Amino acid sequence: MDDTTSHHLPIQIDWETERGTSRTVLTTHLWSAPPLRRESPIHDRAFAAFRDLKADYARFLPFWTHPRLSVAQLERPTEESTNWDFSLLDPIVEDFMAASEGRPVVGNFATIPAWMFDTPEPVTYGDDPDEDNWAYETGHRLHDESTVEIAEYFHRVASWYIAGGFTDERGRRHESGHRHRFDYWEVLCEPDVGHQLSPQTYTRLYDEVVKRVRRLDPDMRFIGLSLAMMELNPEYLWYFLDPANHEDGIPLDAFSYHFYACPDVVNPMGSEGNPPFEEWRGAIFGQVEAFLDKVKLIESLKNRLSPDTKTFINEVGTFAPDVMNPKPDIPADYWALSGAAISYLWSRLLEQGIELVGIAEFIGYAGMIPGTSLLDWETGEPNARYHCAKLLIDNFGVGDRFFDATVGDGMAPDQAVHARGFITADGRRKLLLVNKFDTSTTVILPSATATATVSMVDTTTGARPPIPTPVGSELTLGAYATAVVTLD
Repeated sequence: MDDTTSHHLPIQIDWETERGTSRTVLTTHLWSAPPLRRESPIHDRAFAAFRDLKADYARFLPFWTHPRLSVAQLERPTEESTNWDFSLLDPIVEDFMAASEGRPVVGNFATIPAWMFDTPEPVTYGDDPDEDNWAYETGHRLHDESTVEIAEYFHRVASWYIAGGFTDERGRRHESGHRHRFDYWEVLCEPDVGHQLSPQTYTRLYDEVVKRVRRLDPDMRFIGLSLAMMELNPEYLWYFLDPANHEDGIPLDAFSYHFYACPDVVNPMGSEGNPPFEEWRGAIFGQVEAFLDKVKLIESLKNRLSPDTKTFINEVGTFAPDVMNPKPDIPADYWALSGAAISYLWSRLLEQGIELVGIAEFIGYAGMIPGTSLLDWETGEPNARYHCAKLLIDNFGVGDRFFDATVGDGMAPDQAVHARGFITADGRRKLLLVNKFDTSTTVILPSATATATVSMVDTTTGARPPIPTPVGSELTLGAYATAVVTLD
């Protein structure tokens, strides 16, 4: 560890040189997780936390691991029945929309019914809606290679929630009474894994979906790609972002991709053999730095092919190494470490003008990628990751001007502590500080008024929300601290 963490590090902010103006919305996504069902003991507390977060453009994502909670037509239509059933999905959608309290939201009803793919054997699903089914997203060959069948399915799902209902394949009307509004509609989630659609097939499907769904709301915009790992097949970016590969008039409003940092996964189902926690910090922050370089390359490509298309990195997060362990061994300090890593990443992405960053994810749980959760899945109470997200959402936003800050002697300003100055849209001067290490560090603050305060999340705050506290010329940052200093 660098020995500068044992010294008092002076911080200087160059208020005369504006680095940029923020274009970045910070948000999260909520999926159709069993703990969010109304039958769940944590339902009320979880949605209260979601409401309190007050995140614009939160993304609703029915995920394929729970087909009964995400697929509205689990069986192929017959001459007698079309098998539409929204009874389990509707309550989660309604609770999401209610907790959003009229703020703009993103819809991504991404799961394609398994029967729309040609598979050696029919894909099965259990009767228990809470049961994980990682085998549901199976098959690579579309039953209808024109993609019209899938597009018609998504049009009916969108019509159910936006237009009050739809007419099914046999001409029967289904009334929902819903008149929800989604500011964006995202087409699929991570088509590069799971079904592994080709860039050409995905782009054709995107066009078919957009042609139909846009009729429901001419003001709604669309998001494409939603890639899990863009390095698996960069052709997705080259092909999808080229307007020449789309039908005339199809908008390319935004494209999205994801990033998760994780220490080496030795034994994803259990903690035995996983690297010691002391090694997690280096792996996570190292992967964050590498990702920032990838973002630069992607932005240069996007700016060449489709410069008016917005970039949404709508899933950023970290994993604990035992990704799928039903009894995860996650150290208590991990949550502050993860919060610090994501806070640092968000600050650095401001420099590149990314329009949206989504902290993933609102809830995970034991056996279901628990390290991504913003909540304690047993109690529904917010954890340190949640409090970091809320700290940033409450203090910063689009239109803030931001400024570089120097920490220590300026030779390696981000080695231990990351700092950035802000003048917020309402004219207040603020300072973001992120301690990247597991020991406390004292910094000397730039001049502040007598009313200066600090709000901080670190390894000692646990599940408690940060409380604004008066601060003088010196501030001790706790291990893996994310702190916001309001200077005046």
